[in-house]
Amino acid sequence: MTADDKRFAEYLDTLRSRIADEAIETADDTEAVAAGGFREDVFTQVLLATLEDLGQLTDAQVCFFERRLSRGIGKVNAWCLDEDEGLLTLVTTIFRGLSTPTSVPRSELATAIPRALQVYLDARRGWHSRMEPASEAYDMMQFLHESQGAIERVRVVALVDGFAADLGKFKLKWDGPEVQMDIWDLRRFFRAEASGLPYEPVEIDLVERLGQPLPCIASPSHDSEFEVYLAVIPGELLHELYHEHGSRLLELNVRSFLQARGKVNRGIRDTLKDEPTAFIAYNNGISATAEWVETTSGPDGLGLAKLRGLQVVNGGQTVASIHRAKERDKIDISKVFVQAKLTVVRPDQVEQLVPLISRYANTQNRVNEADFSANHPFHVKLQQLSQSIWAPGEQSRWFYERARGQYQVVQQRDGTTQAQLNRFKQANPPSQRFDKVSVAKHEQAWEQSPHVVSRGGQKSFVAFMQTLANQHGARWEPDAQYFKRSIAKAIIFKQAEQLARQHKFPAYRANAIAYTVAYVAHWGHGRIDLDRIWNEQRVSVALTEAMRDWMPQIYDALILSAAGRNVTEWCKKQECWAHVRALDLAVPGALAAEVSERAVVGGAHGMQA
Repeated sequence: MTADDKRFAEYLDTLRSRIADEAIETADDTEAVAAGGFREDVFTQVLLATLEDLGQLTDAQVCFFERRLSRGIGKVNAWCLDEDEGLLTLVTTIFRGLSTPTSVPRSELATAIPRALQVYLDARRGWHSRMEPASEAYDMMQFLHESQGAIERVRVVALVDGFAADLGKFKLKWDGPEVQMDIWDLRRFFRAEASGLPYEPVEIDLVERLGQPLPCIASPSHDSEFEVYLAVIPGELLHELYHEHGSRLLELNVRSFLQARGKVNRGIRDTLKDEPTAFIAYNNGISATAEWVETTSGPDGLGLAKLRGLQVVNGGQTVASIHRAKERDKIDISKVFVQAKLTVVRPDQVEQLVPLISRYANTQNRVNEADFSANHPFHVKLQQLSQSIWAPGEQSRWFYERARGQYQVVQQRDGTTQAQLNRFKQANPPSQRFDKVSVAKHEQAWEQSPHVVSRGGQKSFVAFMQTLANQHGARWEPDAQYFKRSIAKAIIFKQAEQLARQHKFPAYRANAIAYTVAYVAHWGHGRIDLDRIWNEQRVSVALTEAMRDWMPQIYDALILSAAGRNVTEWCKKQECWAHVRALDLAVPGALAAEVSERAVVGGAHGMQA
């Protein structure tokens, strides 16, 4: 076995462990864990989290849908719509049980892709009207039907449990928007994760795209740890790159990512339309980084021939505006050029240096979002606290997974024998593993923003980090008390998840969980004893029974208050929370007594917001 084979085998073991832990955490019962369809959903969920970390997509919703439609079988496993970019992503999974990986032939891929597209075709035709309402599949079909005017491109992402064959020049019979196909098999996931980078590097051959190297000027190399190049980039090239790779080019700079998704700057659009040749004079240009570049010398001087790992760290709005100007406004951008500064950063320095380059690229705007990465002081400190603070009884800890797959990596390192593995899991139970997205969810639910939690993990995370920066400053670090009370909120959230599984809601389970936790926080108004929950590592029987009673009533309120609107989208609105917050739900006597006792014993000193 070669070294690469050994690393791949270790990756597969880690992936299987991640999926097994996720299955135990989310299954309704032990029978569900063994069910093939359930395991396919968990496989999809775990790999979608990896794709989100790599900047491939944002907040995809797992929604298994497979049935005979108007022209054959349609199947998708997840989907997401980026309305700003007019990009619909349909995810289809080819799952074989994560046994010994085998080759997946071209014919199987050639069947899966049209089946995913068939779902969109029938959604456009109003297939949801034939479906049972109040289901996530219904919501997906209804939303795609109502949003079809905003969809300019459809991307099919195939998640393959095996080794995918080369799709080659795949001819597709299709009368809809532009289609893009992206195949992710186990080999590609392994390579992307093994790189250790927070994105999948994009390699660009400029000679192939432009017909010649891109002329540039190199900075003096005397005593400098950086290579810096100045160039003038054609607007058509920027459009082409953004069209193919989208937000992947902005993954390391949340500020550029948010700018690119916001409203198009009217001044930029007007210049592109009315004075394209003046664009380079009026616009500040872009700052970008790359891991590696290949230069060449010719009659016209130095030129950039190839580059790898391109990331736009300042100027995301410029790039997105150029793309939209051509795609949506049909503006001729052939005379548009943009000045660019390209800094070459070694892969091992990417996460440390790129946020700093982004921060100082535009001194007129302070950038707090620039390092919302795993290396932000908040997350570093939270991990340190999780490693040093034992739960009461000193038998176990809450494991904070600051980086993707960290729990499984440490488990494999420390659990080389069965006895060691048992000791590791006793000290770090899978049920006590949490990450930055789950922190954002339980904190924001407790802060009474369930509508933000309902927008998805990544959006919830960005909103959470913005709130932290606004309240405490950009470099704030949590202390032991914050950690313990945050875990108490996580325990409440996990209890709500367990209750939702017991209720077996057919849809909107995640929304019911977030809204129930928010209602508890609203009703409790500081009277819920988070310190007690930490000390006991459980939610009291009285509060558990109240949540059990309240949750189905809140679930019904979410559906009824939507009043025929798409329930999933309705749950993302503040008006939905206002409606649920106004509910006057009966308080069980045991909980009322528990809170009353706390008010008498604890007094103002014991109150917590």
